[in-house]
Amino acid sequence: MGTHGRAGNFWGILKTNLRRQFPLPALAALALMALTGLMFNINSLEGDAVARPLETLLIWIGPALLATVFLPEQNPEIRDVVRARQTSYLQVCLLRILYSVLTVVLLILVFTGIMRAGESRVLPYHIWGSICSALLLGALGLTISGVTGNAAGGFMACMLYYLASYGIGRKLGAFSLFSMSKGAVQGKGWQLLAAALLVAAALYIMKRRRQI
Repeated sequence: MGTHGRAGNFWGILKTNLRRQFPLPALAALALMALTGLMFNINSLEGDAVARPLETLLIWIGPALLATVFLPEQNPEIRDVVRARQTSYLQVCLLRILYSVLTVVLLILVFTGIMRAGESRVLPYHIWGSICSALLLGALGLTISGVTGNAAGGFMACMLYYLASYGIGRKLGAFSLFSMSKGAVQGKGWQLLAAALLVAAALYIMKRRRQI
């Protein structure tokens, strides 16, 4: 297949997935953004208070977008149809992961921009930390959902980790989802690294099991 053929195939797959797989996760993420704005004061915040709405609720856009990456094909009949196509299912999954990650970043930038417009003192580490935590939580959901073939299990794992961050956050150290709310301004990069490793491990295991 020539370059133009591959490019056309790529854009065709992207458009199909944005139309069929992406709308519900995107709507869920937008609903979480709106709910965060309704449940928390996001105006005129400073210091640790800036991190609370971001870490307490907004980071759930990560699972909303990433834990649902494999959801359409958890129906075996649909999975068999997808695997029979010329483009590998792995490539489709990688494409979904890419646009889901970019959407997480975009939505957090939009939300923190709204906070800044409301005169909250949002600093770069608030944005960075929120992105890292959202992606870690989402990657955990993606991994469990993909390996077990159960999206509900992925969300349950996210909830357990979220509750652990509340109960034993100090023991989790840099991997606590609420570290910024406790005054820590460093260490979120480890969460991003863990997210990348979780996604890579999920794809590797699923590839070995011939799930993708």
